[in-house]
Amino acid sequence: MLFGHHVIDKTVDEHIGEIAALANDPQTLIFLDTNILSYLYKLHEAARREFFVWSDAMATSNRLVVPAWAANEYLSRVTSKTLDSYTPKKKEADQATKLLNGLFETASLFVDDASLRRISFSGDRAAFVAGFRNAIDALAPFTRVFSQDFDSGVIHQQIEAHLSPTILDSDLAALCVRATQEGPGRFEHRLPPGFRDEGKPENRLGDLIIWFEILEKSTSSATTFPHILFISRDEKNDWVYAPKMRMELVRGVRKAVSNSPPEIKLADPRLVVEFRRATGHANITITTIDTLVEGLSRANPAPFSHLAAAIQINIEQSAPLPPTADEPEAPTNGQPIEATGREVPLPVEAQPVPPGNDLLPGGPAVPVVPPPEVVLAVPVEPVLPRLQYDQAALRDCEYQADAPSDINEIIRALKSMNWYTQNPAITKIRTIRQDEFPPSSWFVLGRNIYQAACGNSQKAMEFMAGLETQLHQLPLETAQHLLAGMLFEVYFDSRGEFRDGAKFTNADKPLSIVTNGEFSDALEFITYHLRDHRARLTFMPGDRTRKLIRVNSAPVSQPADDAPQPFEGAHPTHEVRSVTLDGVELMRNAVDREPNAWSGMTRRRRVSPERIRDRISDCLAIPKWALTIESNPPIPADVDLAIPEKRELHPELALQMT
Repeated sequence: MLFGHHVIDKTVDEHIGEIAALANDPQTLIFLDTNILSYLYKLHEAARREFFVWSDAMATSNRLVVPAWAANEYLSRVTSKTLDSYTPKKKEADQATKLLNGLFETASLFVDDASLRRISFSGDRAAFVAGFRNAIDALAPFTRVFSQDFDSGVIHQQIEAHLSPTILDSDLAALCVRATQEGPGRFEHRLPPGFRDEGKPENRLGDLIIWFEILEKSTSSATTFPHILFISRDEKNDWVYAPKMRMELVRGVRKAVSNSPPEIKLADPRLVVEFRRATGHANITITTIDTLVEGLSRANPAPFSHLAAAIQINIEQSAPLPPTADEPEAPTNGQPIEATGREVPLPVEAQPVPPGNDLLPGGPAVPVVPPPEVVLAVPVEPVLPRLQYDQAALRDCEYQADAPSDINEIIRALKSMNWYTQNPAITKIRTIRQDEFPPSSWFVLGRNIYQAACGNSQKAMEFMAGLETQLHQLPLETAQHLLAGMLFEVYFDSRGEFRDGAKFTNADKPLSIVTNGEFSDALEFITYHLRDHRARLTFMPGDRTRKLIRVNSAPVSQPADDAPQPFEGAHPTHEVRSVTLDGVELMRNAVDREPNAWSGMTRRRRVSPERIRDRISDCLAIPKWALTIESNPPIPADVDLAIPEKRELHPELALQMT
């Protein structure tokens, strides 16, 4: 459609879902822009590892491509020894501090009581000056993190190891000649891509060369890969455009709304036409890494928890809650969203680390929540609990969140599965802490907070990380309902049916807190509802007994330098021989599976004792704080062990012994 779209008949959720489906389609060829390589230097280790697990899976299927020109631009940083330019800079923090000090000095000169009254400041001039100074000084512990030396060489080695095989074998010299010949004419007539780079002193033809590579590779691969996805860090405005209007569901009614942030952006129609003429089809999509990760995370949250949290740093100050039928749309006012709990965002490293369904290599230590000291006996036959909720709350797919109330407005936003609406909704909970709503509404809110956290909404993850603080800011009765809803969500689905596998990603905190006698009503409630499912559980809420994981390993011989290397990086020195849980063997002969690139990458042939614990915790619904690891011989928890050929860890074997 060369005229382009004034109104795009998609909602943001539909658009994000389509991007994820496209990325997961085995017939989609994925191109990475140069700025994806530089972005990897901005990510912390756990988030970067998740990206590489995904990229390895795509590369194994031969459907991940790094244009040769992107590699060439990156190479220029290597050869000029300027890779450090990709890493965080101390001078940026220094400049920010200098700017704030300058503002402070200026404010100290002109601020008086009259000007403070105009901005509704509650104190006098002295209070303002002192508060301003204290606020600047309070930033010092946080900006100090920029003063450390970042080792760009480590990240470079990771990029080289994981992405080198995906670089296109393009004739760059020929492409440069072609770009030099065609570029001026395209720039003159403002033909995408890259015409906005015309004034750059160097590499002004880089985007055009990458475009030529996309055309050549897509044409030669059209039979195998009839869909193309180009992933960039930013939405280049000479590659994509934003229609003025998009669709939104408002109280179940589909209506056109302003395509304001989060915007849907589409490939420039002129690029699509040129692409179709070259390849014979028009199936090219251009999107950002942020949109891709959000879509992948919705479909399968666990493998992208750190990466998803990292990209949400950019959308915390996002769109307001979706408009209701009685409320007109309002653009975001740009005000920062306060963090819940401690009123400042928790660092990503402090968030709970959701384990995957399969073994993942390496990874930071998972914070273990020490259980409280109060010991409660779990009744053998629970009596009817004091806490009772409507059937529509237990089967929350039937809950009428459209009923007008502040709590239902939050519930609706959390049900959206859209980070742009979920994150502000979590923040809004602090405004209703002392309000009175039906117990079933608080219960359903607890379910949806937990669900949003499992979907990698950063604010919801922060809420769960500081759950004890959050609950203590509520009236005790309200806190009981909220906690009961979270616990119910762990074990029961939206139809109120017991899950085949517990939703255990964020369960450690609520299962720790519920052992506190203060929340005995919530414990009584969940044990009552689990009474008929004990045979399918190796751990019951309220249990304080620790279970022992014993990992037995033996040394393995190291392969010769010229032999095929079965592992990336250093070869593990030991091989797993046995894993038991309270004496029950959890290793078995491997079961043949249908080949699948993604599952193949997550079922690595190396695993640390820590990851063994995570896998057992996730599969058997046992909180990590209830699992103790012993290894023989002693092996550090984060050191990888080899998994023998034709053997696998299968925690479900423990269920056969209950």
